[in-house]
Amino acid sequence: MRAAPRARTAATAVAVTGTPTLVFLAANGGGGPRSASVAATVTAVLVLGWRLRARQHVPHAVVGALLATACAGVAAWTGQARGFFLLPMALPAVATAACLLSLAADRPLAGLVANRVVGGPPGWRSNRVLHRFYAVSTVVIALVSLASLAAQVALYRWSDVAWLGLLHVLMGPLWAAITALSLLLARRTVTRQRDAAADGRTR
Repeated sequence: MRAAPRARTAATAVAVTGTPTLVFLAANGGGGPRSASVAATVTAVLVLGWRLRARQHVPHAVVGALLATACAGVAAWTGQARGFFLLPMALPAVATAACLLSLAADRPLAGLVANRVVGGPPGWRSNRVLHRFYAVSTVVIALVSLASLAAQVALYRWSDVAWLGLLHVLMGPLWAAITALSLLLARRTVTRQRDAAADGRTR
């Protein structure tokens, strides 16, 4: 019964994260990038206050408010609405690089993060099934990040602020879904490996 309220709370948190961006897009159409930056900053502060009062994902709320404020600052500084989306483009770039470097080092990023979260075995790298699962998960994350980066760069060069904003808003729920699915599959894979090991010991 507790899973449903938690899921609703997480969904609400993800939804409100995109509010400053939507406000920026709406205000930009009427007053230009500098006015839109002010509106987005005020909205980010209000959203942060609401989430702090509700105690909803406080660390994520603080990071989200800081990012929205920084994006607004870049847009105001450059005088271009598309500047609002310069910093968010760095996130998929960093994620792609981290995934590729971890694969090159034979330490898949998904394993380094998800294995600890789901309570997997410390020696997962020596487990062929787990290592392969985490490697494939890392490749998928890298591909999604690369596709997101390519789309954002193209839209930025075309100065298509509306589609940039839409993509920025959609990436939050998308990454939340990918993270939830990755952890679910990782937990199932770890459980199956434990069951298989237990069956092998009892025979």
